[in-house]
Amino acid sequence: MTVGEITGRMWRQPPVKDPAWLLNFQGLRWIPPLARRAAADGQFHSLTALIRQAVGFHLANPDPGDNSAGWDEGTALRRLQTENCLYALTHAAALIPGMTSDVAVLTGKRYAGPPRLPVHNHGLMANIHLINAGKVLNRPEWITLAADRLVSEAPQAFSAKGISFEQSSSYHHVNVALWDSAGRILADLPAYAAQGLQIRTLARKAARIQGYLTEPDGKLVQVGDSDLAEGHQGHPEDPKVLRDDETGWVIGRTSWTDPQAVYYTVRYGPDRRAHGQEDRAGGVTWTAAGTRVLVGLGHYGYNAQDPGGNYHHTPTSQNVAAPPDPQIRKGRTSTIDTDFGKTEHRLTVCDNVYGMLHDRRIRVDQRLPGLAVTDAFGDVPVWSQNWHLDPAWKLVAGKVGDANLTFRHPSGRTLTVSTSGRVSGIWIGDPSRPYGWVFPALGKRTPAYQLSVESRDGAPVATRFRVT
Repeated sequence: MTVGEITGRMWRQPPVKDPAWLLNFQGLRWIPPLARRAAADGQFHSLTALIRQAVGFHLANPDPGDNSAGWDEGTALRRLQTENCLYALTHAAALIPGMTSDVAVLTGKRYAGPPRLPVHNHGLMANIHLINAGKVLNRPEWITLAADRLVSEAPQAFSAKGISFEQSSSYHHVNVALWDSAGRILADLPAYAAQGLQIRTLARKAARIQGYLTEPDGKLVQVGDSDLAEGHQGHPEDPKVLRDDETGWVIGRTSWTDPQAVYYTVRYGPDRRAHGQEDRAGGVTWTAAGTRVLVGLGHYGYNAQDPGGNYHHTPTSQNVAAPPDPQIRKGRTSTIDTDFGKTEHRLTVCDNVYGMLHDRRIRVDQRLPGLAVTDAFGDVPVWSQNWHLDPAWKLVAGKVGDANLTFRHPSGRTLTVSTSGRVSGIWIGDPSRPYGWVFPALGKRTPAYQLSVESRDGAPVATRFRVT
């Protein structure tokens, strides 16, 4: 495609269906780097072409009043951000009608926030861009509306302990940065200066959680839609265990400073929301001796037409137990009991997420180090545990049908997996299946072992992991 030659049909019926690609294409996110370069180099002809292209989107593809053709809130907020950039560079009056149309989306019924939806990072970004648009176009009513939203929504973004409700380690970091930015923006508005400082205080409290979401290797734990990105240094004076029933997290570690520490997360609590996954029935990650063992799959993408995208939001893609073809029951939550001893942590998750009683007992042994997980369902004759290993582990002994498997790590460590059930599946890197992969970042995948352990005649299954 050539700038200036994108037709209305291409906007309405793009050649690519991937949601992430569409968001950037129809959100005009490819324009700002070109515009900045054109302005820096004095290429005014190119800058004019980019302005005409942004204006052309609105002329050839006006708002249909619904989410089609790039007129959803997520795309509109990104387009407004681009138009703010172009207007700041050029003050081109031709941009104003399109900006006004995008503002109408973000101030109307499609807004991604209360009262229609819970507080979400899209609504937060929309309000930041509305304030910026109000400044450059001298529209104080836009500034007031967005600022009032930020003030009322900030307390709903994080739990009392400071964890994001978006159920993702990466998106917790995103929200911390965005809310701090929102606080700074409000602090510069005389009428909202005090509230801006309060929001920055809230963001600082949430920033302290970033250390909990960082593994001993210094990178984020991948829970929810999360990349394998750099994490944040924790605070050694903080407790080594965090439990938050509002958001459904338990996070534990043996040390804040030892790279050989044991680290784990357990998920429970409310329905999947925003960037969470189907892990609320006791989904677990576990790192032993500073080496990742059980991991989350990471960030696959958002294409509901892609089998991998559908699979990514099933229990099978998580470190949980589930019956065949599980029917996830909305509104069903899970609860947890915990006993944090000096050398052993015991956690029990009870739920009816699949419409039947399920009990998961987790024992984290800080000394071996070892992990034991026992699952029991009601009168269900067949069900399985699902386990996802870090891609560094390689199978060296055992096969489908066995009760014991052995894996080796490049560091020389050995992982033994033993179960009272039966290993019914072992997958790694099959291009024809969504099984056997982890996703370090959006659009990237790495082969990794995935195990399925089947119950025997519906009996409880105890699976143990030990690193030596």
